[in-house]
Amino acid sequence: MSDLTRIYFRTDANTEIATGHIMRCLAIARACAKQNACITFIVSDEESLTLLQERFDIPGEFGIHCLHSNYQRMHDELPALLSYLDTQADSEYTASNTTIPDMPTAAIKQNSTKPWLFIDSYFATPAYFAALRSHCQIAYLDDLRSFPCEVDLIIHYDTDTDCIHYKNAARKLLGACYTPLREQFEQPAYAVRPSVKNILLSTGGTDPYGVAEHLLQNIFHNTDEAYLPLSDCDYHIVTSKANSRYHALTAMAEANAHIHIHEGVSDMASLMASCDLAVSAGGTTLCELCTVGVPTVSYLMAENQRTAVETFSKKGLIPFAGDIRSKKSSQASSGSSPENLPAVNGPVIASILSFLTQMSVNVEVRKKSSQCMRAFLDGQGAKRIAKALIHP
Repeated sequence: MSDLTRIYFRTDANTEIATGHIMRCLAIARACAKQNACITFIVSDEESLTLLQERFDIPGEFGIHCLHSNYQRMHDELPALLSYLDTQADSEYTASNTTIPDMPTAAIKQNSTKPWLFIDSYFATPAYFAALRSHCQIAYLDDLRSFPCEVDLIIHYDTDTDCIHYKNAARKLLGACYTPLREQFEQPAYAVRPSVKNILLSTGGTDPYGVAEHLLQNIFHNTDEAYLPLSDCDYHIVTSKANSRYHALTAMAEANAHIHIHEGVSDMASLMASCDLAVSAGGTTLCELCTVGVPTVSYLMAENQRTAVETFSKKGLIPFAGDIRSKKSSQASSGSSPENLPAVNGPVIASILSFLTQMSVNVEVRKKSSQCMRAFLDGQGAKRIAKALIHP
């Protein structure tokens, strides 16, 4: 019988939850495929299917099965999911065991390794896991540590601290060394330059609080002389048309040669390596910046980012400016804000600008920061997870 490892990735992406889940699953899937695993993605709806296909390296890179379900109600999808998994199992056993026709399918199944179902979704529950365990091995990529995870493999890369919710997990992959990054982040080349010329603003494809625009307004339109040195730098904004302030940002870029818009970046490692400093929301982007070694300041815009920003800050790698969400305070700048620009926690914007100002004049601090960041993460996390799945 075939000893090929079959892995199903159950994840989603849409305008509400963005693409972080599918991006890290793709990194792991590609590492698994290089070890000859058979990969299929399972998504809830057509939107997730389209966003996933758009991020394939080549058309049809992996198979996709759409459940046509509500991504927020994962328990309701169980009948369709279990039917699909059982149908696939029957088909695979039949195809791979034609040389032993007298052996019943049930016996073949009993003697075969169950496939993996790799789940990356905030809407999975203990009941969901329980319903699936007799059909497949379960791997769960967790960020929240908020409920019991009785699974075969738990992955949490934002912290190496175990918790009560993981006590029934058969195996645990905890800590930054399991951060699943794209292959381009396996220790890319980076040089700390004598002066700061390029600054990356990675505020998320949707940037719901308009952080990039707040920063640029302060740098180019504020009367505070403390920020004048920053006005000579070039700013590289990673965004998308899903950003509600997209047209305002592109208008700023058209009017100011120091502002550059980047969409659909395929080689993010190279873009990061071209920059001298970075501003980033919490999340996997912080890990990517760490492997490259770009001195960075972070901020939080959602609770699921808190562990990451606090962990990097406590380790002295990436300072945390704070929670950008408005505390019923003023807009970030002393001048008038553009129409419809969301309110933010002004002191956080000031803290980010202070970091950029201080780091731009201290090359030795930037060198030390870069060295510490690169020493902490090596970009091999996806390979380590793949090994755990295929060679338990």
